[in-house]
Amino acid sequence: MPFSIVMRRAGFLFFVCIFLLFGSCLSRKADYDIPDFTDERIFAKETEDIKKAREAEPLRSLWRSALLVREMKARPDDFELKDSFLSRAQTLFDECASHTENLVYEKNADKKYADALRLAESLENAYAAVGLVFEQREDFTKARIEAETAFKNLPVLASETGKKSLADLIQGSVTVWVDLGVKVEKGMGYAARVIGSGFFIDERGYIVTNHHVIADLVDPKYEGYGKLYIKKASDSDTRIPAKVIGWDKTLDLALLKTEIKPPAVFRFGSSENLDVGERIYAIGSPAGLESTITSGIVSSFDRNLLSTVSVMQIDAAVNSGNSGGPLVNEKGEVQGIVFAGLPAFEGLNFAIPVEYLKTVLELLYSGGEVRHSWIGAYGRTFKNKPADKTGAGVEILYVMPGSSASRAGLLPGDIVRAVNGKNVGSLEDLQALLISCKSESLALIQYRRPVKAKSAESGEGKAAADGKKTADNKLPAETSGKVLVHLDVRNEYPGKEIYEREAEYRMFYPLFGMELVPSSVGNKRKFTVQSIVKGSIADESGFSIHDPVEIIRTKLFEDDGAIYAELYTKKRKSGYLDVNLGVGAPLDSLYFF
Repeated sequence: MPFSIVMRRAGFLFFVCIFLLFGSCLSRKADYDIPDFTDERIFAKETEDIKKAREAEPLRSLWRSALLVREMKARPDDFELKDSFLSRAQTLFDECASHTENLVYEKNADKKYADALRLAESLENAYAAVGLVFEQREDFTKARIEAETAFKNLPVLASETGKKSLADLIQGSVTVWVDLGVKVEKGMGYAARVIGSGFFIDERGYIVTNHHVIADLVDPKYEGYGKLYIKKASDSDTRIPAKVIGWDKTLDLALLKTEIKPPAVFRFGSSENLDVGERIYAIGSPAGLESTITSGIVSSFDRNLLSTVSVMQIDAAVNSGNSGGPLVNEKGEVQGIVFAGLPAFEGLNFAIPVEYLKTVLELLYSGGEVRHSWIGAYGRTFKNKPADKTGAGVEILYVMPGSSASRAGLLPGDIVRAVNGKNVGSLEDLQALLISCKSESLALIQYRRPVKAKSAESGEGKAAADGKKTADNKLPAETSGKVLVHLDVRNEYPGKEIYEREAEYRMFYPLFGMELVPSSVGNKRKFTVQSIVKGSIADESGFSIHDPVEIIRTKLFEDDGAIYAELYTKKRKSGYLDVNLGVGAPLDSLYFF
């Protein structure tokens, strides 16, 4: 992977000299207040909109109908129209559920098992969320099992029998050759190509490599020539045609297919069994030199070079052309996929843990682009005590206006404990679960809410359970519950969505880690720092609580994947000296989910 791409993903760039060209944006935001569905006109409009959208967005419509049922159930008993509204909401939910169920049968008939399973799982979660009994008729049960079985049987991986030595397994590695034709610069033409590595995982000729190796071939914006070939380790002269089956831009993975019988097939190990210091081997084609194997050790597991997951750092020699090759242990089991090295720093190389490949493998086999999900929130691992080594969930620090999390009722301060019944101990756990969930589906999120949980609209403390007191007339310390969320497609830059939706000063919290509150009636660009997220851009830039901040300019640089701001401040840590400070932050990170 090119050095520039790694650095773009690893962090952000500072271009303070560009700030003079900035334009300020204070009035670009839309209104995302949640409507009052107890109003007859608003309720009728919502039900009509759900019916109209049902064909195009069946699961979003099912979700919205479930939210209506929940809203009406939560109404006080003295609400005169409660029974009428609840009955209408339940009828609408039943119609949406029936429509979704029929789609499960249709997708199975068309052998679109990934879609059938996504619909079936979402339907079951929707019924669980609204508390209605889903009469699982025999036909639906059979259809769900059929979809799940067929989907999970898409890969035909190597068995545990017939284990081979590392020397034998090298024959199962390939050089991935992407021919991009001839490019002309300054009147001179030259051959354009991308060289990477890959390895067979399936007797039918399926190959794993990196997305960035074949990116031009699947980029809708690319209009040039492109052909994909592989070269076997035992035959460096013959180009064998191949095609791209599926790809995952977020995890930098791709699945290829060629019509030959593999000379050897790699088996998957488990990166969870690896420890720092263990010996590993990288197999690939550095600089196009086939059948190259290098050795080293695992240096670390917590490097955030990809947007949603942590990757392994290794010291095995990796060079241009190694991208997509397998990282194996002494038994020849794949522990990771090599994806990056930093040319300027010898021995500083990285690999994607094989667990993430396992998670998305069925989706890669089903074909096309794997799109990951998010709910429109920002947060960090929550620990009961700062000294704890393990987390107790993920604390939501910010909820984007109009997002799925907001519509579902999640608030800043809530602590996510589980997704679809699977426990969440840390931010990494949550991201891994979201990766395993299909985008454009419905998931159940379990949370607990301390009394201090904040309203997303007002920013004021909101008591748990809407301020309801216990029998001894005291507010509960916390409550817990489950919400149904629609898993939206995670854009390449989630921070861009926040920038476009949020008030300018509010976006500083999720993007820079600095919560600002207005401090002047006359000057709407003056603020005070109310809180700082530890380890954030603001924290590393030396800001403290109560520091005065004036926003001079902000600007989005989408090509760089970053946002930049020029601030006037008097930081306590700098002796309250006046300073104009330029800061930048990435538009994507592990902390958006």
